[in-house]
Amino acid sequence: MKAITVEASQQQWHRELAKRSKQAVEYIPLSQALGRVLAQDLIAQSDMPPFRKSPYDGFVIPYVANQQRFKVIGLIGAGEVFEGPVAPGEAVRIMTGAPIPADCDTMIMQERCEFDGTYITVRGDIVRGDNIVPQGEECSIGETIIKAGTYLDAGVIAVAVGLGYATVPVYDPLKIVVLTSGREILPVGEPLTAGKIYNSNLYMLTNLLKEHSFYEVTTHHVSDDPAVLTEEIALVSKLSKAADVIISTGGVSVGLFDSMPAIYEALGARELYNRVLMRPGAASYGGLIERGAGQYTLCFGLSGNPTAAYNGFHLLVLPILRHCQGYGRSELMSISLPLGAPIHKKNPFDRYVQGVITYTADGAVFMPNRVFTSSALLGLAQANSLTKLEQGVNNYEVGDKVPVMLLKYYN
Repeated sequence: MKAITVEASQQQWHRELAKRSKQAVEYIPLSQALGRVLAQDLIAQSDMPPFRKSPYDGFVIPYVANQQRFKVIGLIGAGEVFEGPVAPGEAVRIMTGAPIPADCDTMIMQERCEFDGTYITVRGDIVRGDNIVPQGEECSIGETIIKAGTYLDAGVIAVAVGLGYATVPVYDPLKIVVLTSGREILPVGEPLTAGKIYNSNLYMLTNLLKEHSFYEVTTHHVSDDPAVLTEEIALVSKLSKAADVIISTGGVSVGLFDSMPAIYEALGARELYNRVLMRPGAASYGGLIERGAGQYTLCFGLSGNPTAAYNGFHLLVLPILRHCQGYGRSELMSISLPLGAPIHKKNPFDRYVQGVITYTADGAVFMPNRVFTSSALLGLAQANSLTKLEQGVNNYEVGDKVPVMLLKYYN
């Protein structure tokens, strides 16, 4: 068996994919860009802001030492420009965000002024240059503002609009095939009979993909019946012709009816590993179908057990999907937190435990799921993070610091 650690699996994938062609690029309106990955840098097309502006409602003046009273000669609303000259001793009323007239160098907040309709009298000292937002405070024309590989979320899109972009270049989405397997699997909605279970992994994997903005997904269930293996191979081969990625769950171990390695071999996949030195999820597969001209189909076989499949998706699959999709950073975010409950478990391999980041009077802690065996299902409803327990370290106490990978940012 080709056994490999989680870290080594990621390194091997990156070596194998060094010659892979990048995803094609298309230009789309920003209204459709949420969840896509930027394919080219976005450059400032003007200074930001493009003019001096007022940060508050109030009055702008040419500074005059020791003068507190000014005649108001005009009004500037947001989006308007005051064209006339402003002489010493004069003021222009201004609204938040409006451009500062060329003759003015100081802005006085409305709350400091008494205005009789013609003149203002300013309370307190006036400081020259106060409350002027300078042109180019945030950036100058030509600066790189958003780098290629950035995930387009609401904040990034707002910045792109502010920079004047109506369309943006993004990478084409990965095309993914999800395969579930097993004769014990039933579609949800059918009566649950002896020895059967519902296909929760199908919903888990397809929705995990959607959570990470992978929407081009086709699904199929493989029966694991040896009598129809040839037909299954033909159908999966047809489904995978245009696929960038195949993700399967179940059928990757050494059982009599585990058919996925045989299917991957029949598809022409070159095996990279067939066992990962981790618990749960040691029964995992990685393979690569070379299509020529820098094109590949990546094959990931995950355990059929829910906790193992969930962990395997985040540890083995998701970082590589993000890399292939063009993300500038593909690894999961990790922080160090104290344990909120002890863990006493033999760890012949690195063990990855699901849990919840929660908060106490002393700050955030990682609270491990009560049951974290390979086949556990119910803990998926609350897990928002994952910790790694090192190989050979069998006892962790409350307060011990552990690395915690963030899986989601809610709950």
